[in-house]
Amino acid sequence: MKVLVTGASGFVGRHLVASLPTAMPEAEILALSGPSARGIRRAVDLTDEVATQTIVEAFEPNVIVHLAAQSSVGSGVQSAAGIWETNFNGTRALAQAGRKLGDQRGHPVRFIFASSAEVYGDRFNNGPCDEDAGFAPRSVYGRTKAACELVLTDLAGQSLQVTALRLFNHTGPGQDSRFVVPALAMRVAALPADAPGPISVGNLAASRDFSDINDIIDAYLKVITSDRLQKPGFAAFNVGSGEIRTMRSIVDQLADLRGFPVTVKQDPEMMRPGEILVAEGRFDRFTDAYNWRPTRSFDDTIRRVFESAVRDVANLRPL
Repeated sequence: MKVLVTGASGFVGRHLVASLPTAMPEAEILALSGPSARGIRRAVDLTDEVATQTIVEAFEPNVIVHLAAQSSVGSGVQSAAGIWETNFNGTRALAQAGRKLGDQRGHPVRFIFASSAEVYGDRFNNGPCDEDAGFAPRSVYGRTKAACELVLTDLAGQSLQVTALRLFNHTGPGQDSRFVVPALAMRVAALPADAPGPISVGNLAASRDFSDINDIIDAYLKVITSDRLQKPGFAAFNVGSGEIRTMRSIVDQLADLRGFPVTVKQDPEMMRPGEILVAEGRFDRFTDAYNWRPTRSFDDTIRRVFESAVRDVANLRPL
């Protein structure tokens, strides 16, 4: 078994690559990072179709786990062209390389794609979304993920077996502070001991489904290691905790962990016009297919995120 993982230097990628040797001790792993990543991972620009094809042909993976993407929803307005280039063109080039390899070998390459609940967008206004709710994305990021799923549907078949995981929010220590939970944790951790705030916030009434990063890694491992037979083609699954919580409740939990009250100030720059108030999903299809359920407590997740933020703030402060 050979497993190729893109986005290996990202939040999910780091955790997955660290978990694979234990879950699949016999497997050979090729971990790829983007061209701007630092460290020991092999770097590749997936939008370079020749380079991508060369790597896939040389490694000959049985499974491709495609995590690489520009993933901050908020950054899409500033760099829409770059997000489309990375997310869509890179996905298409990688899938085409996998399909060509499947053609040459005579059996399909499994392609596991990190999609997003952002593809549903306005559909959330009609209530909890299952996989048949349809696409109505509001963000550039969500539109690129929906477009990726459509092109993967066309590329999937006898030579490429595609599983798209539509991931709802997930967090944990080490996540980039552009994302909401670590961002709030950093602001609370940075408050002076005798000051209640305020901290800058967006829409605290918004409700989202949050999972622990380790539950998400378990979901990926279930798919990667499964011997479940899937008909050649494309399948999509929602992956999330099944519990929604408001941003206000997260601030309150962080305040409890700090041990002092926290006041807030709504920052217009953090408000998204027409933001979806409640983003709730249905997850029965994935649970039934892969016997996966989240097991981590969000109370423990947010505690670990806050403890990480406290350490980060301490390291940033001058001696």
